[in-house]
Amino acid sequence: MITEETIKNIDVEEWENFQPPHDLSADISSKLWNNVNKNIAFPAIHYAYLRWIAVAASVLLVIGLSWRATLKKQKTSVPSVETVATVGTTKKIFNNRTQKMMLTLGDGSTVELSPNSTLSYPENFNVSKRDVTLDGEATFDVAKDAAKIFSVQGHSLLITVLGTRFTVRTYEANSAAKVILHEGRIMVKIFDSSSLHNKNGYYLTAGDIFILKKVNLPSRINNAERIATPSTISADSLSVRILHLEKDKDDCYVFNNPPLDVVFDQLQIIYNTKIIYNKAELGNRTFIGKIDRKDSLYHILKSISLLDNFTLRQQGDSFVIGN
Repeated sequence: MITEETIKNIDVEEWENFQPPHDLSADISSKLWNNVNKNIAFPAIHYAYLRWIAVAASVLLVIGLSWRATLKKQKTSVPSVETVATVGTTKKIFNNRTQKMMLTLGDGSTVELSPNSTLSYPENFNVSKRDVTLDGEATFDVAKDAAKIFSVQGHSLLITVLGTRFTVRTYEANSAAKVILHEGRIMVKIFDSSSLHNKNGYYLTAGDIFILKKVNLPSRINNAERIATPSTISADSLSVRILHLEKDKDDCYVFNNPPLDVVFDQLQIIYNTKIIYNKAELGNRTFIGKIDRKDSLYHILKSISLLDNFTLRQQGDSFVIGN
């Protein structure tokens, strides 16, 4: 028996190929037709009008079924929001979302890949090392494995760890790279052949921020609160700076005139809370002051925002700073 529900669910191909299960006998067909003729009292014009409506309804039904089939096809062919390319056993993932993407590597390490960033890594790490390549920004939470060094290669940087959490910002188009260490220890090396720094290894502890800038003038390694290998180098194309998160005798964090982006990055580590900002909007502003861990992050950021004429708003568990 054909019901209304059956008609709703039928598709175009089934409609066009539909055949009744059996034909009526000539005798029954003739009787039904005679009964129909006896009960029709509409003039010919009404019959033509009704026939036109029936044809129009049929056309609308076919269009509706075709539209439904088209929507169904579109639903199954929605493009992915990230680009994944596999070369041999290496995956190359580009995040073109507007939000960060979470990835889990073969060793159990997790990566928070920022928008417009690319990460290349093997599907399965070999027995002796765990190497990945980054263009952009990502936060790594590396699974501990004393037998396998984990390394991240960015532009001019090589970061080596055994197991810890850190953030790397290294875009090919930018003139600066930054490494923020949240936990544990890491070693950062420069492998730019044009730099005199490329033989140095910089060891960071939790709270340290490593900044590498490409410059055209003679540069100097600046000794902020602490630096691994203080020295003066001229006629170099790179400038290195390490800012260390220091406490004073009162167990307060001391900021001795670092740039605001560095302050915000270190506050993220202290309070384990994301602070979203646009570095270009910060300009050349710096911060001198002492922060007590007992103070709330909101009040600290509110004070900085009022002094520097920024806006501050909360977005979920994060804080957003803007002009």
